[in-house]
Amino acid sequence: MKKVILSLILMMVSLSVYGVGDKELAGRIAKQTGMAPDQIEEVLVAFKKQIIADLASGQEVRLSHFGKFYAKHMNAREARNPRTGEAIQVPPRSYLRFKAFDTGNSRLN
Repeated sequence: MKKVILSLILMMVSLSVYGVGDKELAGRIAKQTGMAPDQIEEVLVAFKKQIIADLASGQEVRLSHFGKFYAKHMNAREARNPRTGEAIQVPPRSYLRFKAFDTGNSRLN
């Protein structure tokens, strides 16, 4: 399992954000680990669900030598509709954020 997660992290660092989807990523990791692509896809789904669950509970997720996922909370506020100038209420919400560590960035350059 540790080998799968390390492969996942390394593949995420080396891939274009727009160029590779879940299935292709799973296929690449499967070639590196010798596991079935279906198993890797299950790990990817579980990995993403766990990150969201941890963020929803107020924790940040740190991946050694890679980066951290965290939630940024925006309070409710009043905004203006640019077409009509009408005041509207924007509800509070949280945004998913990722900050790469310097060690993660250095692998790209």
